[in-house]
Amino acid sequence: MADDGAGQERSTMRSVERAFDVVDLLSDSGRPLRLAEVARGTGLHIATAQRILRVLERRNYVAQDSAGYSVGAAALAAAHSFLVGNHLVLTATPVLQELAAALGLTASLSVRVGAARVMAARVEGASPLRYQLPVGGRLPLHLGAGKVFLAYMDREGRSGMLGGMEKVETAGGAAIPLDEFMTLLDEVAAQGYAVSRNERVVGAVSVSAPVRSREGELLGVVQVSGREEDLPEDRLAEVIREVLNAASSIAARAR
Repeated sequence: MADDGAGQERSTMRSVERAFDVVDLLSDSGRPLRLAEVARGTGLHIATAQRILRVLERRNYVAQDSAGYSVGAAALAAAHSFLVGNHLVLTATPVLQELAAALGLTASLSVRVGAARVMAARVEGASPLRYQLPVGGRLPLHLGAGKVFLAYMDREGRSGMLGGMEKVETAGGAAIPLDEFMTLLDEVAAQGYAVSRNERVVGAVSVSAPVRSREGELLGVVQVSGREEDLPEDRLAEVIREVLNAASSIAARAR
């Protein structure tokens, strides 16, 4: 009986994991997916994928139309609950407002979700960006502020997050060999901040720093972003200082 109970629990947990796999796939896709695409993307048998989609659709976590399946309104409601109730987001928001006002740059907070980072809060600066920093969107760990998350992992952890990547390619056309990139991450960890130019978006510059708990846990990454003309070299020291201060302030308030 005990073995039967344990087996049933494992089966239930696997079903839950599969449902989240489906939601994650739809969240990352950026477009509606057909049933066959969902099955292929999650590695599920097509009949299993269909059953999971039906359950998620009944609970409004998935919506279906003529184009296929996409994330449903219930996911938006869950995201809203996170934004208005998460302690770190609530703590960081006034600090980000002060940071954006002081520097005139867009200030944001990211948290890690698996092998990606998700922007949890954003305050626009005086100089509008040419591109969107999407709250709730998944962004890569190997570009921009994501490097800070990688910097505080060991080499094995970094390699797992990079998924066998042999080089890091940026929007600006750079191709950084993996060994050189690992050295760069070591430098970020040693200095406590990262400066990124033309990495995720051409013409964009950012400065980012870790928000760490008293025990050293990496809670998130605070970042300011702007155009190249908004963040010239002669302004870099000031911006780094302000970002480091903001990261320390968020960490202190979050305790």
